[in-house]
Amino acid sequence: MNAHLRRSFYLFALGFVGLVVMMAYWQVYARESLANNPQNGFQTQRAIESPRGLILAGDGETVLARSEKRQGISGPIYERVYPGGEPFTNVVGYWSTRYGATGIEIGNNTDLSSVAGDPDTLDELINRTTGGPQRGNDVTLTLDPDLQRLAHESLAASPTGRGSAMAINPKTGEILALATYPSFDNNNIDETLPELSQRPDAPLINRATQSLYPPGSTFKVITSAAALKAGVQPTDEFFDPGELETPGYTVFNYQGKDFGRLTFAEALAFSVNVIFAKLAINEIGPQLLYDTAQDFGYGDPYDDFPLPVSGSDLGYPVDQWVEGNTAQISFGQDRVSSNVFEMGLVAATVANGGTMMEPRIVKQVRSPDGIILDQPSPSVRNEVLDGTTAATLNQMMQGVITTGQLTEAEIPGVEVAGKTGTAEDPPREPHSWFVSFAPADDPEIAVAVMVENGGVIDAEGDAATPAIPIAQDLMEAHLRDGGA
Repeated sequence: MNAHLRRSFYLFALGFVGLVVMMAYWQVYARESLANNPQNGFQTQRAIESPRGLILAGDGETVLARSEKRQGISGPIYERVYPGGEPFTNVVGYWSTRYGATGIEIGNNTDLSSVAGDPDTLDELINRTTGGPQRGNDVTLTLDPDLQRLAHESLAASPTGRGSAMAINPKTGEILALATYPSFDNNNIDETLPELSQRPDAPLINRATQSLYPPGSTFKVITSAAALKAGVQPTDEFFDPGELETPGYTVFNYQGKDFGRLTFAEALAFSVNVIFAKLAINEIGPQLLYDTAQDFGYGDPYDDFPLPVSGSDLGYPVDQWVEGNTAQISFGQDRVSSNVFEMGLVAATVANGGTMMEPRIVKQVRSPDGIILDQPSPSVRNEVLDGTTAATLNQMMQGVITTGQLTEAEIPGVEVAGKTGTAEDPPREPHSWFVSFAPADDPEIAVAVMVENGGVIDAEGDAATPAIPIAQDLMEAHLRDGGA
């Protein structure tokens, strides 16, 4: 009998502990995810009966999302309206009781919803107890609305109408523009999403953060940083015979050119694949190149960013690299993949003297009565390069514009630094890339632009570079407007 009682007691105690653990999980650990899930029927009903907070652009005046009241079957309900339209959709996202939520709408749902989180002020607590509909907090983004619209319009006017762009303040990490095209109108998403999901141009995908592409020769910025860390000097000379045989792979320069003897700085200016492959194999080595790319953010999923980011990748674990892999990786091909979010951070890091700032797209959170609840300060994400190395690389990237004679990237009266990329994407036309920053001596803006399959080869065998004028327009507009 005693043994039977003991077993019953142990089973009861085990069940009680299990119940406590489950309650703790759902009420503590999973509480926020449940509250943020639009498919939670109870939360959804509460949410549509209360207005969500505003989403504003960086000027604090341009409204990108607001709630409007209408009469529902059982009483007043609130629907989301997006005055900013397509240029801002990939960042703002949508809130749908049928299909869920995306973008800042879900990334900052705890702020925007008056029912998802705890009250932040005494007024909110009092208002909740009265039972009336309470508005959520307002979220102000870092986006410059004019720059965001310009990026969107420029991508729409590109040769293929597919691509992405990012502009960032390299000193603070504030994202000034984050655009993707094609986009879509996030108003009436309940009616339009089924058709949008079937479109071959994939407008629902945020190409700026979620898509991955070979970065091509823009990756040479990372390879150059690794070479400088390995002790290679900009004036060191190397010979380019036009091709380089490695086991299983032959490196060629673009258009089969051979440049003969060049300095390291000239090899970057003229984007010489053969010399960069030699540098990676003979001077840098796989481990240093891998480590440098990781320092710049490759392999980082940026889980702490409010929008989903697909992590850039080198394609293989470093212990599996052979010479052919190392050669191709040095100029951003083989299985290397990235996006403008990552490559914009690469450019910004060089611009900021080797310090990568935390990328930020939320500027401020305010309560409905105007109290600042959160205002993130600039913070360092990683010390990637020492100041001397970054300054040298900055000068080399200025040489890409001057020595490489990229006149379409120039801004009158302003020194510009940059790097092009024509990334192979067989059997389609190559992608057109450009990363840049200005003014080079005291950078205020860094950009990355990619036009999908935009590097169309003309009759003379030259590739178009539509990413360059888009980046140039963004930098010039920002500097002309005083960095506002």
